[in-house]
Amino acid sequence: MNDRAAAAEPEVVTGTREQLLHLLAEASEIEHTLMCSYLYAAFSLKSGEEDGLTAEQAEATARWRRTIIGIAVEEMGHLLMVANLTVAVGGAPHFARPNFPVSPGYFPSDVVVRLTGFSPETLDHFVFLERPRGIGGEDSEAFEQEYYDREQAHDGLMPSAQDYRTIGHLYEALRTNLIHLTERLGEEALFIGAADAQLGRNVADLEGIDTIPDLDAALGAIDVIVEQGEGSPRDRDDSHYRRFVEIGEELAMLSAVDPRFAPAWPVADNPVLRRPPEPEDKIFIDARQAAVLLDFACAAYGLLLRLLVQCFGREPADALAQQNRLFGAAIELMHVVGAASEALARVPASADAPGVNAGMSFTMLRGVEPLLGGSEQVLLTEQLDELARHARAVPGLPDDATARLATLAARFQVC
Repeated sequence: MNDRAAAAEPEVVTGTREQLLHLLAEASEIEHTLMCSYLYAAFSLKSGEEDGLTAEQAEATARWRRTIIGIAVEEMGHLLMVANLTVAVGGAPHFARPNFPVSPGYFPSDVVVRLTGFSPETLDHFVFLERPRGIGGEDSEAFEQEYYDREQAHDGLMPSAQDYRTIGHLYEALRTNLIHLTERLGEEALFIGAADAQLGRNVADLEGIDTIPDLDAALGAIDVIVEQGEGSPRDRDDSHYRRFVEIGEELAMLSAVDPRFAPAWPVADNPVLRRPPEPEDKIFIDARQAAVLLDFACAAYGLLLRLLVQCFGREPADALAQQNRLFGAAIELMHVVGAASEALARVPASADAPGVNAGMSFTMLRGVEPLLGGSEQVLLTEQLDELARHARAVPGLPDDATARLATLAARFQVC
């Protein structure tokens, strides 16, 4: 291992509005992939004494699950804040991202994003990803990859792939470009996206969620994201960085008391829904029960993303009512995806991987762009009906998840 974290951050690249939109799209993908990585680790944790834990261990794992899911929810909030920023400067919300594991070169070499279960190595990796700017550190050996730079021979009209050592520096690049373009174009010319087309606190009650009409509001949103975890120099006691450090310390203490302590199921590293042409470092989920569960979970996740995307760009006349309806449905689907993901962690992945359990792959739809015209109600209702119908036959899916889907599908039918 080497301590690249303390190295100087690359110089920030400034450019046109396209450069800003390019950076916002990368920030969206970073937040999205981190959210999924954290959820994967949380869903791999065992539930309690019925899973072979002592009372003390069960209390700890339950607390760790709540903490990590709470961090993932904040990452979703960051994703929504970046979407508001994007709409504010004239773009469309970006909810697409590469499938896991993310190939080297797509993100900077210090940003390795894979799906792994809860473990000391995974926690060390999360600490490394969330480390504050200026703090040195080493990634877990399990996540190291060969160092590279993302660079262009000429920074011209095409947006540059801004390199960064820490995620906090990505947000510093966003801050710099927002200020640069405000000075170059004027605030009114830069912030052309209507507030009604964004998502406000009256719909998503998460810290930092608010509409963005101007530069001050844009910089305030970035402050919230950074201070919650992505490289905060102040290192808040409740930052993502600090919370992951504390979980790692408690895990080490409990493991020292009982070396047999196994808080998580032996889930697959990088489970995949489809047989990969390059199978290295991936587990193809083909055991029957797991495959059916994974297909269902990914379909529910895909619809969840569609619902979030549709919250943006609403017409002022019905924006608030429709946003509440769509966002409320997305929250219901989050519970369904969570239930299916926890069930996946308890079943075998494949006959080709003995002793390895399955896991949620978070496989993406080919496109999650906004649905146009009058297709929204038809397509969303169709997919909800399909999910509700199939849920009854999905092995291992809790009854609560099936009931949630049935209620949600019926609600959309009468809209």
